[in-house]
Amino acid sequence: MLRLYRAPYDEARVARMFHALDLDLAALDRPARTYSKGMTQKLGIAACLLSGKELYVLDEPAGGLDPKARAMFKRELRGLRRSGSTVFLTSHALSDAAELCDRMAVLHGGELRFAGAPDELVRSCGGADLEHAFLNCIEAPRGATS
Repeated sequence: MLRLYRAPYDEARVARMFHALDLDLAALDRPARTYSKGMTQKLGIAACLLSGKELYVLDEPAGGLDPKARAMFKRELRGLRRSGSTVFLTSHALSDAAELCDRMAVLHGGELRFAGAPDELVRSCGGADLEHAFLNCIEAPRGATS
């Protein structure tokens, strides 16, 4: 994958990334198709994050991860943020959006219902938390949210 990204293979960097995601380097000795969904997901995340890009586009990256792997992955995302990288991700887990995102968008029925900070969604749509605000947002008549 690093060749595809035109990134150099640095064994120490790979080892650090694998350690950060609770992966054993021996996982590279078998084809990815032989692993479970969660293990395959972790290998894909490691390959993606090792690309060293400034922009990452991730589609449901935490899907299939166990709680420990999710926590370790989120720690890596926070590190990317601190280093100035941009991470654009899709997620059905609103708790992840609340925890990780500076900005979010709510798409429902092919319509953009909201774009802004997670706390702005709570303020503009009401609710005790992001989950309730999300429900209020998607249940509002079309065009009624910002």
